[in-house]
Amino acid sequence: MTSTETSQVGLAFSGGGIRSAAFCSGVLRRLLQRNVQLDYLSCVSGGGYTGTAFLDWKYREENREGEQHKDSGEWHRRFFRHMRERAGYFCNWEKPVEGILDTAILACLVLLVNFIQPIVMWGSYACPVAYIIDLLFGHYLQTKLDCEDVAKFAATSHAKSVHRVLEGMKKNATSEEIKSYCLFLKETEDSCTSILFSVLFVLYAVFFVLSRKTRKPYSTYFSFIYTIFFIFLALTFLPFAIHDIIVKIPIWAQCLVVVVGVLMWFSLPLLRCNTSYVLLIYLISYVIYWKVYEGEFFGIAYSSEIFYRWLFLSGLALWFVPLVTASHVRLMHVYNRWRLQKSFYHPNGVGEHGCAGIGLKDICPLWTCLRPPKGADGDDGDDVRKTRSLNLKDLEGMKPEYLSNIVVNRWMKNDDSDENYEILTMSPSVIERLDRKPQEGQFEGKLEPEDVKLSAAMATSAAAISKHMGKYDYSFQGLTRFHTLLGLEMGATMISDIKAVEKESMVWKILPILIDILRALPLMYGSIMTYSSDETTEKAIKQGVIGFGLIHFVLALIAVIDTGEENPKSPMLEKLARWFIVHNSFVQFVTDVFPKDNTGLMPPPIMLLSDGGHVENLGLLPLLKKRLKKIIVVDGGYKEDQKLYGESLLNALTLARTKLNCSFLSVSKRRADSRGASDDDIYNDHDFDVITDLMNTFVKPRRNQAHLAQEQTDEKLPRLYRSVY
Repeated sequence: MTSTETSQVGLAFSGGGIRSAAFCSGVLRRLLQRNVQLDYLSCVSGGGYTGTAFLDWKYREENREGEQHKDSGEWHRRFFRHMRERAGYFCNWEKPVEGILDTAILACLVLLVNFIQPIVMWGSYACPVAYIIDLLFGHYLQTKLDCEDVAKFAATSHAKSVHRVLEGMKKNATSEEIKSYCLFLKETEDSCTSILFSVLFVLYAVFFVLSRKTRKPYSTYFSFIYTIFFIFLALTFLPFAIHDIIVKIPIWAQCLVVVVGVLMWFSLPLLRCNTSYVLLIYLISYVIYWKVYEGEFFGIAYSSEIFYRWLFLSGLALWFVPLVTASHVRLMHVYNRWRLQKSFYHPNGVGEHGCAGIGLKDICPLWTCLRPPKGADGDDGDDVRKTRSLNLKDLEGMKPEYLSNIVVNRWMKNDDSDENYEILTMSPSVIERLDRKPQEGQFEGKLEPEDVKLSAAMATSAAAISKHMGKYDYSFQGLTRFHTLLGLEMGATMISDIKAVEKESMVWKILPILIDILRALPLMYGSIMTYSSDETTEKAIKQGVIGFGLIHFVLALIAVIDTGEENPKSPMLEKLARWFIVHNSFVQFVTDVFPKDNTGLMPPPIMLLSDGGHVENLGLLPLLKKRLKKIIVVDGGYKEDQKLYGESLLNALTLARTKLNCSFLSVSKRRADSRGASDDDIYNDHDFDVITDLMNTFVKPRRNQAHLAQEQTDEKLPRLYRSVY
């Protein structure tokens, strides 16, 4: 390849973390030395470290006042030297003080993201859920009465079990009458408990089957109903088991259950989300046990006074949950973005501490509405752009054109789609799904390149793992990454119609805050009445918790409304659902936990984004979509076997056929034609297909053909592949 060739050239940098970034930087340096003119630069994950950093340097160095295009070789050398020196971007131990600080920050993030934030988010719902379970099912769960104790302490005990028996007795009943009635009540309640578990399980099973056998929108609501029955079943059976079995076993055995769960959480990243739910349900079940059976929780004996104080604190905590929820989803993404741009980007654009362009709106997307108007933060002048963080729009017209490959999850084209994920390509000119035609314009006027920072596109394309993951290529290697094992998920979220949020009036900006305040107030209502009589307090608590439950049930119903259709049957309902998903933390939480896909051409209200390499790790598909005739593929990912290189390319070409309707002809056909050899003489017909060529050369080589064995060199590879190795 020479600089005189006129066909457009695409360069693809693969994923593979810092290893790929280092390898891609070497290839890029050689291409620059040979003056190869590149038109497109497609990056995935680690390849984006090098690609975006190079474009950031290029923009600033080649647009310096009075020095445009002057001595590019000099700043190239400084750029590559800077990349080498900053390779230890996560923890830099070349400087011990900085390494200790980096390690301390990382340890605090692990503690915050994996323990403190989940406890705040879930713990705020534990007490109201315990009260609701006690109110609905407590009468059926309070079995195993000790009738001897009931008769003996009827006159002096304040235990709930004694009161349950005396409620059905006449005054001045004898001990024998109390004992006889207690035995009858015990037998009845034992039967009721068995019936309760059976009914909940049958209802769960019925609606589970219906959700699988019916189509939308009914399947969505059936899924919502069976999820509710499953939660009720788990939160009634587990407290019953704790009271009847678990509290009677040694304390070390009880702790062992939690230890096993934590070990599973740590060692099985793919199941980490489900393991977290199991552990949290188990802990909430202990709170329910504490309330229903008036037992002990972490050595604290139950009392209504303590429980009501906890209800008040739960309502107070719910005012902070929206901020905690937003930061929990995005904190590691923001941290990774900060580390990467601080390490590799041009010093003029990252600020003194490397956090230029990263603000509160990146931790909580809703704060985007507080962003100053265009021009107030440096968008109004070329001189200012040289000293601030770049957005994708800034790179418009610059060669090579940057293409960021990101996986957008839970977005199906239609009800018949086999996949609920797709590659999302972000560039200085357009944001689009890979499988969509450019004229469809799903993001036009909603999310534009100017709304996406260059470092944000890079970090999102390198979002190590997300619980809303798409397909993983060689997932085992990905799951052994250090930050993955620590639970430092780097998946990101992005509002798909950010323009509408920015244009909202002040009333609509304040409304979400009011909703979050009002939904927590019922829990605090009863606590305000604590200085009244016990009867008034209990009544107020009951009313408050019921009101709290009804509000959240309505919000949960809003969360399961289907979205995605361009012409929905109920436009107002869809608009309502999209607004609440964007603006309300609890609705976001339900959509996060509840397995509902956005189905249709309209993008999800909040897009769940992760590493583009989870679908196609080479970054080749956007270049093939442009029908480029010359593509350089740089595969810097770790491959323990040579055949994995062929499998990576094979996966990309197969996806190009199915998603982009591409067809490929191997070099073997052109070589056979040039030699004048007949197809039957040297090659079979299926050898002329590039995918079969790859299979025969790398994945499953044919060892019984001598002429193929002699051609196991770079000359045998297809042109796309030969350009790299």
